Amino acid sequence: MNFFRANILSFFRKEDGSQSIEFVIVVPLLVWSICSMLAFTESFRVRGVAVDATSVIADTISRQTTPIDANYLRGLQTVAGQLTRYGENVGLRITQLRCVKDCDKPAERVLNVVFSEGRGLSSLTDSDFASGKFRDRLPALSQGDRVILVETSFTHKPILNVGLEETQVEMSQTTRMRFAPQLCWEKCAI
Repeated sequence: MNFFRANILSFFRKEDGSQSIEFVIVVPLLVWSICSMLAFTESFRVRGVAVDATSVIADTISRQTTPIDANYLRGLQTVAGQLTRYGENVGLRITQLRCVKDCDKPAERVLNVVFSEGRGLSSLTDSDFASGKFRDRLPALSQGDRVILVETSFTHKPILNVGLEETQVEMSQTTRMRFAPQLCWEKCAI
């Protein structure tokens, strides 16, 4: 027993060894951890840029005083593509909604889609806001209130393969008109 204890203590006291073995063990872990930090940081940066791009588009729409059309929507999609650096791969949808009934009860309120137009994303209808995820994106509304729902979407592919998969980045922003009572598609009807 004494011999066993002496050998173990001797082993732990030794300071000689091969640095190449330590290098082979530690360097791959170090490289993987640096690559992982880069990939995760890039993913968070992309989400932040998507939030900012959606906010810029929503702010631009909220200041609009003339009717918008397909060309205007195409221009906004180009702006969103430039801001996110995803170009034409960015989908954009603009939906104007009006609360028509039970507006003080979020679970029971009736929402009317005034218009919904998109590029790369399909248009929404009244039934999309009857319940579900679209309904939950809207703030509290008063009877007759109109809001604009701006949505952007694109697929983000991680810069390095460290366990992250391609993800669909979807952002939405709700805003009210600032200088006009409503946003009009192609022409305004009173």
